[in-house]
Amino acid sequence: MKSSLTVKGLSPQTGLSLVELMVSVVIALVLMIALMQLLLGTMQTDRTTSDVSRMQESGRNALELLARAVRQAGARSNADVAFSGTPVTGVDGTGTAADSLTVQYEAQDGGETGCTGAVVASGALMTYAFAVNAAVDPPTLTCNGTTMVDNIENLQISYGIDADKNGTIESYVDAPTATQFAQVAAVRVALTVRGPSANVAVPASVASATDRYLRQVFNATFTVRNQAG
Repeated sequence: MKSSLTVKGLSPQTGLSLVELMVSVVIALVLMIALMQLLLGTMQTDRTTSDVSRMQESGRNALELLARAVRQAGARSNADVAFSGTPVTGVDGTGTAADSLTVQYEAQDGGETGCTGAVVASGALMTYAFAVNAAVDPPTLTCNGTTMVDNIENLQISYGIDADKNGTIESYVDAPTATQFAQVAAVRVALTVRGPSANVAVPASVASATDRYLRQVFNATFTVRNQAG
């Protein structure tokens, strides 16, 4: 008669079933995809934040450059001598094309530096011709043909006319006549700054186009001190 021996407290060893293995793989894939999306989202957010910061820096630098020149327009080194240049003039771009602006004044005592950084002697005529170079990538704001600020895509200008020199702007004109340019007491500018990177996440507060570049418009008005009433 055969006898069998049973060890109490032990259970037979079993492995994972095919279904359990597949479920584990699916869970792992879902977690991996979620982590990848989180990582990509974080990288995209960081790049967007960086682009917005650089756009604000470009806009601020461009406005400061324009403001410094416009506020000096028509300044004379000798108050007893008539101004030798044209304080403010410009060209209105066709359609949505960028405008251009030219400002002149006489270098003050001690001399100044022009667009290229070259020193200009006191009394010499300073000329700042601002334009947008859209033929390069990124587009730039130039002064006398020299690149001053990157990622400036457009420049729109209107001129505040004070015909009777009473300190009140009667109207803003996009394309003044020669007579009106002599009556310009303020310059209003709108700068379109493009972000440096394509295919970035677009915040609701920042304008964009189908090319996925960030864009932001910076507006400012500068007084032409030497022609204001």
